[in-house]
Amino acid sequence: MWNLTITNPDSEPLQIKLKPGKMLIGRRPTSDIVITDVAASRRHAEIYLDSVSETATIIDLKSSNGTYVNHKKISGVFRLQNDDVIRIGQTVMHLEWIANDQTVELGISDTRMFNRELVLEAVEENPILLFELTEKLNTVTDLDSVISLLTELTKRALGVDICRIILAKDFKSIDSDVPDDILVRTLRSSAVEVTPLAMGVPIVGAGVPLGIIHLVRSRSGSHPFTKREMQLAVAVSHQAALAIQRMTLMEKVTKEQQMRQLLLRFVSPIEAEYGLKDYLKTGTLPDLEEKKVTVLFVEIADATRFASRIGPDSFSGFLNAFYQHTTQVVFKNGGMVKYLGDGVLAVFMDTHDHIGPEERAVRVALEVGEQVKRINLPQPELACVIGVAINTGNAMVGYAGTQERTEFNVMGDLIKMTYRMQEYAQPNRIFVGPLTAEAIRNRYLVQKVGNLAMKWHKEPVEVFEVSLPKVSPFLPHKEVDLAVAFKEVAVKLKTHKNPRKEE
Repeated sequence: MWNLTITNPDSEPLQIKLKPGKMLIGRRPTSDIVITDVAASRRHAEIYLDSVSETATIIDLKSSNGTYVNHKKISGVFRLQNDDVIRIGQTVMHLEWIANDQTVELGISDTRMFNRELVLEAVEENPILLFELTEKLNTVTDLDSVISLLTELTKRALGVDICRIILAKDFKSIDSDVPDDILVRTLRSSAVEVTPLAMGVPIVGAGVPLGIIHLVRSRSGSHPFTKREMQLAVAVSHQAALAIQRMTLMEKVTKEQQMRQLLLRFVSPIEAEYGLKDYLKTGTLPDLEEKKVTVLFVEIADATRFASRIGPDSFSGFLNAFYQHTTQVVFKNGGMVKYLGDGVLAVFMDTHDHIGPEERAVRVALEVGEQVKRINLPQPELACVIGVAINTGNAMVGYAGTQERTEFNVMGDLIKMTYRMQEYAQPNRIFVGPLTAEAIRNRYLVQKVGNLAMKWHKEPVEVFEVSLPKVSPFLPHKEVDLAVAFKEVAVKLKTHKNPRKEE
């Protein structure tokens, strides 16, 4: 007998036994084989089964969109063969010659190696399903939605009662103590395992196991899995592998972008790329650890009163300009930034450069001071006052937080000490600690201003003030400038007329 299996992306598979004589295929409700596909005509095609010779033929009834057999559009009467595929729009009908009813009941029980040839065969046999899967999967952007969509479409396309997609990270949930379990067999063999009413299909991408599709028919009277249904399941597995790989890549790119944005809040772009490389290797940012660092505090003095004096709009613009310029200057000098309510904490570490962290911090302090003067309002009574403090010593430096939110942190007595120094560095002064002063005294004018007592510190801390960089009078560019100046004076003297001599 001839058996026709009808599949459509929008409905479960339907099996029909061909009857002797003519069977009308079309959208008309009274058709022998009703096709609800929008591409089908009301009277689309006709199948004829000869009861004597048991041969089957099909003819297209001048339909609008044509009838296809094995991917070719037919014209006139076409004799059908075993395993032919008839397509009308997105509806696919697979014709099989069944020798007896027992074959139908038994279905297939097989183990098929999951290799490239099997996947290519499955893809070639199921273009309609793959087209729909690709179209719908391209609209989702997270892995959970991919799994949910694949499960729903596979369950409908194969007409199964249970469809589970088990990802590789959940393989441990498979009970390996039951060797006959189809999931255990699939996992161990890395092959397609099929019994009449259950199937396990590996999901493999680039040779790596990504998951398993588990299919079960449990309803009474369910027909066993066929070879074509196994191919369809393999085609779904291939599409699932592509989708999982795409989602994994998207998640990786998103995580990289988030981490890059996080790093760019604290460090220069070049340092951010280096930090990102380490993160991609280890999966984590550097934890808090004790390091020798130079820290800089700069804060707007009495910011609340300053804001009330100049107004909220002006203060907002001033604060944005202050943050933006300070961040740019810190990054330019190889430092990291942590924002405070009314100021900035910058951290400088040894970069094996000829310029030490202490000097780079002082450069930032001087440039920030000049910038504040430039963006200040013209009225003296509305001027902004800042204080800057720089200190060198050991502190806990690194990243702390959760997987969803991580912050750059600097902790320890050094931070509290430097902040206290900053409070005394107003108005518009630069105070530095003893180790910083020692490191920069050959390049900057450094003068001791006194000792600062700290509650947690046994001895008072020496505090120094930095004013200006030291300038040598023997620098080459100064000699050139002086020579040019003398030459200009000599020219003026020669051309200048003496009034007394003319008289």
